[in-house]
Amino acid sequence: MAARKARARLGPQVMRGVSRTTAMSTALSKRELRQRAAQLRALLCSWDPIGVMDIPDWPRDEYDCLVGPLLTLLQAGADNDAIGSHLRKEIDEHFGLSPEHYDFRAVAARMRTWFDQGWRDLAQPVSIFVALLDEGVDVWRPVQARPLPGGLFRIVGVEVDVSDTKLGSFPLAQS
Repeated sequence: MAARKARARLGPQVMRGVSRTTAMSTALSKRELRQRAAQLRALLCSWDPIGVMDIPDWPRDEYDCLVGPLLTLLQAGADNDAIGSHLRKEIDEHFGLSPEHYDFRAVAARMRTWFDQGWRDLAQPVSIFVALLDEGVDVWRPVQARPLPGGLFRIVGVEVDVSDTKLGSFPLAQS
């Protein structure tokens, strides 16, 4: 019990491969959690520190061991040095590679920018109307979405992937 209380005081942390995070100000839907993890996985695969993503049959989950701990650090507001230090440790200890060949600070800055632009300080969902294309008549579907910077929205609560669909404009719903 005392150990649990001590860990609780430490706040966000990564322990024994388990990612622990504090609650965000706005809870994410399951779809958003999966989307956020997939986006970070794609960033890690584009960095590809072990150089295997060009091999067509190589599993795309090679860096999944980094996703949870990195999301914990990003959500906790860790700076580029802390994120870079974690990446350096993983490259050295987990992947067994020499860390001198990597610019961990640049990779950390890229991850921090991605997180801050798309996932930091999310607003509560609002209703927007999405134009359904190719319906023959004007059809607008109300959906829940989170406002993002630049007048953009992230649709939430939809269990199908609409990211590749051309949906038209997204005006704010009038209440």
